[in-house]
This record gives sequence, structure tokens and C-alpha cells, in this order.
Amino acid sequence: MRIVFLGSGEFGCESIKWLVGSSGRKHQVLEVITQPARQAGRGRKMHPTPIASVAEELNLPYRQSENVNNHELVDHITSLEPEILLVIAFGQKIGTALLNLPNCRVINLHGSLLPKYRGAAPINWAIINGEKQTGLTVIEVNEFWDAGNILGQVATEIKPQETAGELHDRLAIMGPHLVGEVLEKIAQGTDAPLIQDDSLACRAPKLEKNDGKIRWNQGVRGIRNFIHGMWPWPGAFCQLQQKAKTMPERVCIGRAEVISECADETTEPPGTVTEDMSIICRPGKIKLLEIRPDNSKLMDFAAFVNGRRLQPGDRFLDG
Repeated sequence: MRIVFLGSGEFGCESIKWLVGSSGRKHQVLEVITQPARQAGRGRKMHPTPIASVAEELNLPYRQSENVNNHELVDHITSLEPEILLVIAFGQKIGTALLNLPNCRVINLHGSLLPKYRGAAPINWAIINGEKQTGLTVIEVNEFWDAGNILGQVATEIKPQETAGELHDRLAIMGPHLVGEVLEKIAQGTDAPLIQDDSLACRAPKLEKNDGKIRWNQGVRGIRNFIHGMWPWPGAFCQLQQKAKTMPERVCIGRAEVISECADETTEPPGTVTEDMSIICRPGKIKLLEIRPDNSKLMDFAAFVNGRRLQPGDRFLDG
């Protein structure tokens, strides 16, 4: 099939590679549309989107645009005569003109079991909310965010220690198989769209940097899920106040496990380090497994304890 690929984030990289590689005889990627390069890192250098980098690697023609609904770009896409607009982690809303291209279907690969977790951060929110299962959905794009008819779906269990970043990568690898199944059904005219049940819908709003603030007076299970759901970005962060130091240190927690969900008989405040180096929550205790000090790399918590000479009574303060 003749495909125009609209994507920006890493989530679509495996799918576009599959389209060009193993399915090359069935599908032709006519062009890639992606977001413009952005400044990133300490040096504020311009960085292309992951999809732009893959397009260059695969020698695919691509265009960067702040607005895919620009009349000139819509006219250009129309001139390519695509049969499919495939949208994956694009970051822009698809307007009416593109939705109504002649002889063309507009489909989207989304990282949840729709109608649950409509929005920009479905993988993060599934873990934050303690879901045991998530998956992928391919939908027909309409004028509402992630609300189109379902063309295909696959479920997967969320692993016990999986972070949002790890789940993201695993779902991205699963993506090409589901996309391929849907494209095959569309080509054969056997696709059977299912209307989403809006009463089951919930939102997965975009995360901002400050959303990673840890609150130690929350339940231990909620804190653990929050830590895993926020890694690697924006990261669940807090302040470490050691008795031997005047100023607190900002740290980001990468992974943790629940030690106890029971309320302990203690007068120590939430966030306090105990004798066994676990952390008091309200209720329960949590064990930190990986931690990243500010302006440093992720490390095992045991190494951090030794390096900082962490002591019982030291306290992790809220973010």
C-alpha cells in the first residue's frame, strides 16, 4: 500500500523500519512528515526527531513541519496519492482536510487498550495507576483525540518491575505486527471497525517536568507505581536531607520495590531512612533500588548509600 508516515517520537521507529524492510514488497513509504528539530541538552543544540533520524538512515524523503494542516503541505500530501496516512507518536492533531483525503484511510497506533488512556502519555499512566495489563490499539483517526473506531488491538501483561521506559520499548517492538495485520485487512477489504465505548474512556494527559514530585505521605504501593511510571522522564524526584549536611540534595528515583504495606508503629515522619535502609511511607515501607543524583548517572541504591554514607534517620523530603 502507498503510505505517508506521520511521526516524531521513538515509539514509531520500529514500525517505519518494518514498513521499509520486511514488508517492502507490500508497502511503499512515499514520504515521512515529522516535527521540526528542537533544542535539547546542556548545549541547547538542535536535535532532529527520532523519526527524522530513521528516515535519513533509510534514505526516505521527509519533511519537517510545525503544522501538518498547512494548506501547502496538505496539497503536497494529496499529490502523493496515498492510500494510508499512518500516524504514530506524531504530536499534532490531524485536521479535516487530511481526514478527508480521497481514497485514503488515516490510522493511528496508540500505546494503550483504548478506550482506556486516551492522551499523550498512556504508557506512563497505566503504570502509575497500577494496571496489570496494557497493550496497543490501531484506530481510524477522527476529529476527537484517540476516539476513532478500533481496527486492531493486542494486549500484554505489565511486568512486575517494568518501568514506563521499558514498557514503551517493548510495545514499540510489538507495534509492527499489529500495524501489519491491520494494513493487510484494509488491503483485502476485510477490516471490521469497532466503535469505542466512551463510557469506559479515561485520560492520559501529557506529563510535565514538575509532575514527578514524590509525596512520601502517600501509600507505599502508589509511590512505587509512581516511581516506575515516571521513569525515565520526567522522573520521580525528591530531596535528600542528611543529618550530616546542611543543604538537601535533589535526587531522582528510577526503581523501587514494596517492603511492607502495613502501618508501622513509628513516630518518624514519612521519607525517613530506617535501620535496614528502607524508607517510611504512610502506610508501609519501600526499598529504593536505583537512584540518580542531580547531574549524575543512574546507580544502584546500595552504591549510593555507600558513597553518601547514608544513615538511619536521614530523610527523603517531598519533591
